[in-house]
Order: sequence, then structure tokens, then C-alpha cells
Amino acid sequence: MSWRIVAVLATALAGTGCKGTYESVTRGDLETAASIAAADDAPPREPELDGSLRGYVAYAMARSPELRASFERWKAATMRISRARRMPEPVIRYSYFVRSVETRVGPQQHRLSLMQSFPWPTALTAGADAASSQARAAQRRFDAEALEVQRAVADAYWRLWLVDEEHRLTMEHDIVLETLAGTVRGRVRTGDASLADLNQVELGIARHHDHHGAHRETERVAAAELLRAIGAGPGNEHPSATDAPFEGLPMDSRDTLREDARQHPRIEAADLMATSSDFAVEAEAANRAPSLMAGLDWIQVGSAPVPVPDSGKDAVIVTAGLSLPLWGPSYRESMSAARAEGAAHRADRDAAQYAADAHLTAALSAVRDAQRRIELYRDTLIPQAETTFQSVLGGYQSGRSTVAAALLAQRDLLELQLELARSRARHARAWAVLESVVGRSVAPQERGEER
Repeated sequence: MSWRIVAVLATALAGTGCKGTYESVTRGDLETAASIAAADDAPPREPELDGSLRGYVAYAMARSPELRASFERWKAATMRISRARRMPEPVIRYSYFVRSVETRVGPQQHRLSLMQSFPWPTALTAGADAASSQARAAQRRFDAEALEVQRAVADAYWRLWLVDEEHRLTMEHDIVLETLAGTVRGRVRTGDASLADLNQVELGIARHHDHHGAHRETERVAAAELLRAIGAGPGNEHPSATDAPFEGLPMDSRDTLREDARQHPRIEAADLMATSSDFAVEAEAANRAPSLMAGLDWIQVGSAPVPVPDSGKDAVIVTAGLSLPLWGPSYRESMSAARAEGAAHRADRDAAQYAADAHLTAALSAVRDAQRRIELYRDTLIPQAETTFQSVLGGYQSGRSTVAAALLAQRDLLELQLELARSRARHARAWAVLESVVGRSVAPQERGEER
């Protein structure tokens, strides 16, 4: 099933929501996916989990159960189109005269009837258009699900990256504390430091060592969430995050991003469902019109007891009729129900557009705030903290500072470095949300540009 997900995703994301009848478009996309499958008879190669975000996204596109379910719903909706435009089935009836009716030319023995009804033409065309719009809406929901899967994978990926980055930074400071402890031990031996100073440093080391156990548990949770996001079972290899978050602000203006967000596949799906309801109104209106019925009857006649002209000649009857739509209130209520559904879908579309505006504002704000924090910690606070720590450490070695001051400076430096890592992960996760809201990839601007 994985090849179908990848193939259909390529065709679905390439399509745009066009107006009119969507049957040929959505069937064409499914046929394209089928042709890709036919050309790929070899067993599909498993996507490699190489630690990159791209690799995890590719795996999720091939294995995600959410995507597979959305694809099957799209396929089912497409297969229902032909049923909507299907003509009523012809009716064939056979009658046997248990008690034959005698006529002048002979007894009637068997009767064979064929009856076909022909609904009002727009009842079939409008019904097919309604089903086609529903199929196209299912396709756009598939596109939206693909975007959501990508966002979920990116979110879980950068959470795992942050866990590993925090562990790396804490390990580096473990080495710093061990070095400081060695310095304090030397000063204790020479009488320049007290055992209280050494105990204070060793307490800090013990507190840091607790991080190792906490990291293992946090990493297990983050790894399990990433495996769930990509649709992998617990038997897969232990995931890792080797990419580094990038920095920057979107290259596109807010107006451009807002315009794309208002064309999100989920919004287009609601609009297509409203179009389907409009066609359903037309189909219900056509059901109020009379349907034409045509039939043919053949009666087998036996030979007359007494020879007469046309003895045993079979009878052929041609029948025509009209159905009478007598239940007008019921048809009107069906039309009203279809109009109400259309109004509901348009309200859903409007609500989704308002939500897109709000989500875009929140995503842009999160990206800008994370970028501001990155620049603040990286360019200002961490350099100052490093200078302070080196100054305090040098002062302690020369007897001009205390162990408590050195530990405090080290703790401040570590906390600022952790905040920088968290801001970088927050920026990457906010960027994934931004792309999910906009419905496409968003390129960062060159450094120095302002928007």
C-alpha cells in the first residue's frame, strides 16, 4: 500500500481546486497512481531511517495509517460517482397463464415483459456532479492529512533533537564540574580551600548525574512519539535526530502567506462539499419532474382449436407511461435539506478561513519570537555568561572568588545554553506549524532582509 500513498500524494499535491465537474480530474489522479504502481512491480524498497527529517517524512508518507485511511476514503468516494449517474435497472417479468385466456386466435400461454424507466436528465447529471465534488473534496482532505502528517513528524523530530541536545550540553558541563572539582581538591590539599567547598562542588556533580536517568526516560518518550508519527511499529530501530534546526524568518510577505493559507486543502474541501450540496439541490429538483417509462410485452398464443386466420399469432404490446411525483412536500424538504447542508459547509469554510488567519498569526508570532530569543541568547547573553564564568573561575584559582560564585556562573551559563537549544527547537516546530497552515513549503529569507 505504501507505493499508492506516495504516488497519490504526488498527484494530489500537484492538483489545484478547479471549478465545475471534478470526475475526470479525480479519476485521472487515481489512474496516475495506478500506472505508477503498474510500473513498480518490484517489491518496494523500505525508506531508510538515516536520522534526517526528510527520511522520516518519506517513511511517514509511505507508512502512515492516517494517510492510508484518507486515501481509501478518497478512492471510495471516487468509485461512488458511477453509481450516482447510473440509470434505473430494467425490469423483466415473466408470466405463465395457469388458466389460459382463450382468444379468437388461440389461448394465451406465456407473457414476457420488459420495462425501463428514464429519469429526468438532470437527475443523473446533477447527481454525478454532486458525487464528483464529494470525491474531489475527499482528495483535498487527503492533501490536508498529508500536511498534518508532515507537521506531526517534524514536531516529534525536533522534540527528540532537543532531548539529545540538552543531554549533550549537560554532559559538557559535567566535564566542567569535574575539572572544577579537581581544582578544589588541589586547593584543599594545600589548605587554600575547605572541605565545604569540595562538598558543594560534588553536590553539583551528583545533581548533574541525575540527568542521565531522566534523559533516558525522556528520550524513550520522544522516540516513541516519533515512531507513532511516522507509522512505525515498536520493533523498528531506535530513532535519532541528526539534522540541526535552521534559523531565519519567512521570505514571503504576510499577505502572500495569508492568501495561501486561505487556499488550504481543508478549506477547499469544505467549499467543494458546498458545491456538492448545490448539485444535490438540482438532483432533488429533477426528482420532482416526471420520469418516462417505456415497455415491451410479448404474449405467446397457442393455436386455435378451430383454424382461423392468424391462428397462434403472438401478441406484441408497446407500453409508455409517466411517473407522477405526487409527494411534493417531501421533495421540497429534500431540497431544503440539501440547501441547509450547503449552507453548513460554507459556514465551515468561513470558520476554517478565520481559523487559518488566527493560526497564521500565531505561527508567525512563534517563529519571530523564537528567532528573537535565538539571537538574544546566542549573540548577547551566552557570550556574557561565558565571559563571566571564565572571569569567576580565574578569580577562584587566584583566590579572589569563591566556589559558590563559580557554581552560580556555571549554572547560569548552562541554563542560557539550554534556553538557546529550546529556542532553536521551538523555532523549528513553529516553522513546521507555519508550513502546515500555509499548505506548502516556506523558504527562509536571506540574512539581513526584513519583512
